[in-house]
Formats: sequence, C-alpha cells, structure tokens
Amino acid sequence: MKRLAFGQFILVCVLTIVWYIIAHTHQAYALNMEGGHRIALSKSESEVEVVSQITEQFAQTKPADNFLQDELSNSTRQPSPYKPTIVFVYVALNTISQISLPDKTYNIAAEVVLEWQDGRLGFTPNSKQTNALLKFNGDDVKSILGKIWSPSFAIGHEIQPREIQNRSVSIAPNGWVRVYEQFNDIVKFDADIHTFPFCDETLTLAIRSALDDRSNVTFDLQDFKFISPNPSKQIIGHWSMKKIDARTQGFNRLDSKIGFPEIVVSIDIQHKPQYIIFNFFLPLFVIFVAAAAVAWIDPTKTPATASPRLSGTLTLILTTIALKLSLAQEIPAVNYITLTDAVFGVTVFALLLSLITSCTSIYLNENKQEILSKQINVTFRKIYPFLYVGCMSGVVLFFFTVNWKL
Repeated sequence: MKRLAFGQFILVCVLTIVWYIIAHTHQAYALNMEGGHRIALSKSESEVEVVSQITEQFAQTKPADNFLQDELSNSTRQPSPYKPTIVFVYVALNTISQISLPDKTYNIAAEVVLEWQDGRLGFTPNSKQTNALLKFNGDDVKSILGKIWSPSFAIGHEIQPREIQNRSVSIAPNGWVRVYEQFNDIVKFDADIHTFPFCDETLTLAIRSALDDRSNVTFDLQDFKFISPNPSKQIIGHWSMKKIDARTQGFNRLDSKIGFPEIVVSIDIQHKPQYIIFNFFLPLFVIFVAAAAVAWIDPTKTPATASPRLSGTLTLILTTIALKLSLAQEIPAVNYITLTDAVFGVTVFALLLSLITSCTSIYLNENKQEILSKQINVTFRKIYPFLYVGCMSGVVLFFFTVNWKL
C-alpha cells in the first residue's frame, strides 16, 4: 500500500509539472500571437535597441514559409495581411516660390505627417516614465524606418528627389506610429498661357504611395492647410491665390491593376493686378497715346514736319517689338498664339498703318495733290484711336470667350 501511495504521489507531481509547463507555454504563445510584444523599458536601454527587440521578436513568432520569405525582412510586411492599412495624412504648405511659366515648374516647402496603427510595435512602458512615447530624430529615423513597416511616399511630377529638411518618428505604447517630414521640392505643372498675362494657373502637389497599392494601403486625408492664416502671403512672386482644394484619389501604374493611393492638392493662382497693369497695360497705353499724338503731326506742311512723323512712328514700332521680346522671357515657347501675341500684333499693325498713311500723304503732297493728301491725313488721325481700341477690344473679347481647355 505504501508503495502504491508513493507511486500515485509521484504520478500526480509529474502530471502537475507537465500541466504547468504546457499552460505556461500556451500563455506565452498566445501573447506573442496577439502582437502585444510587451517589453518593460529600462533606463539603460536605448530606444533603438527597444524597437530592434520588438521587430526581432515579431519575426520569430511567424517563421518564413520558404527560402525567399526567409531572406526578406519581416518588417517590410504591412501590419495586416488581410486588409489595407489606413494611413492618416496631414499636409501643411509653408511657401510656394519661383513659379516659372517658361520651365513650367515651381518650388514648394511643405510638411507631411503620416499616422497608422501597427500592433506589432506595442510595448509596456516603464512605470517611472512620464512620457511613454518612443521618439527618434536625426540619423536614428532612417534606422528605425528600415526596421518597421512604413508607407513610403513620393511627390508626383517632381524634377528630382525631394530634399528632406527634417524628419522624426514617434511610437506609442499601443503601436500608433507617427512620421513627420519637412521637405523642399521642385514640381512640374501644366501651364496654360492662352490669355497671358491674365493667367489662371493650377499648381498640383500629388503625394503618392511609392511602394504599396490600394490593396495594401489607403490614404485618409485628415487636414490640409497653409501655415499662414493668409495663404496669399505664402505665395512668393507676382501671384495671388484664388482657391485651394485637396482630395484623395488613385492613380494607375503598370505594376498594379487596382492603382495606387494618392492625395492631390490643387492650388489655383493668378497674376496680381499690379503686375498686369505695370508690365502690360501701362506700356501699351503709352505707345497708344504716343502713336495718336504723332498722327497729329501734319507731314504736308513743310519737309521738316515729315521727319518727326516718320521717325516717331518707326521708333514706336521698334519699342513695341522690344517690349514683346522682353515679355517673351516670362512665357514658354508654345505652338499656339497667345493673347499677348495678338495684342502686340494689333499694336504693330496699327503703327504700320500709321507709317503707310504718312508715307502716302507725303507722296501725294509731293505730286501736287495737296487736297487729297490732307484729307487722308485728317481722316486717319480721327479714326486711328477708334480703330486701335476697337481691334484691341475684339481680340481680348475673342480670347476670353473661347474655351481653350476643350
């Protein structure tokens, strides 16, 4: 009996130990599978080491299925393999400068914040810590982003890769990740100069997912704003802002049939009135007044009056052509006629008509036809202002009534 009781006691002990080992193993396995890789933070551990331990432990919970997966870092996989990861996006524009119509480019300084949830990065903060966030700046950011999954983005139609001024990463105990980036970039835009200098241009800033299509990532625009309460002051140059809009959409690439997510910011701008007045209307008005005044010089009275009439008209023609060439430096070379071309064409045509009239009047006067010569000169000086203004108004009306975007 004693041996039997002793054997039963040994059996119960062995079973208890086995049950304890199984229960403890199952509990540890369950905790790891839930993605709560909780690590108590100690003051001696650096934040880089903590995140490194998090990613290494997560990689051990799901072994690779084949050799290729074993070679790939587990940190490049999205948080949820069954549904797209929602990335919340915040965009703030600092300045828009160097808007160039000939190059069809502009410079932009902006800030972008990306936020998403990654349960694999959850941790238990040290009870003595007042701030549980893990924060990384400077060179540590590149190291951290190389160990965790992050939604890489690119700027659409940029001339060269954007210049990153500042970047930081923060991770909350619940696995909430926040990436902040401040950058400068040069971006292309489609310029329409049919009605130059009355330019209504649209600057677009497209923030696109660089690696993950919409089956893996979706963008959710939370906020978009200018840093300044007066956005027009953030646009440097002779431009003012009309309106601004931001929307989330998708764009197609050859490597995905369902497209990639992107956020498109549209900024409608126009030339400032003072730029149009001082660089366009005022010079043309001076040329018009001078041409009308020269027309009142009678070249038939004496030979001395013919010279100012002809030389003055020739000078105005050359001045108009020089003004047109100076404005040509601000507009791109296009294969269509712009409002500027038409307006200066009308001005040169009116001046040439004045020159031909003067030469005709002088010729008739020299051939003893003073009456006809005087009638032509008097008639022209009366109709010249109305002719010029009428032709100019017709050209402007035509360009503003045609829908050039069709």
